[in-house]
Amino acid sequence: MIRHLIVIIALTCGLVGCSSRQLYDSAASWRQQECDRIVDATERSRCLETANLEYERYRREREKAGEAR
Repeated sequence: MIRHLIVIIALTCGLVGCSSRQLYDSAASWRQQECDRIVDATERSRCLETANLEYERYRREREKAGEAR
């Protein structure tokens, strides 16, 4: 179900010309909601830290991981 939602968002953004940053930002609230479902405070905090990652930092880390392959 969640994967279907992500695919729908991606396709919609593709059709209307969203940039990768817009797509990333649109998924941020969904990621935060998923983190809020975690009962353990430490796990939830770690999840939110990742979910709230700024786009530029995310992009740099993604590029760095691609170079390491």
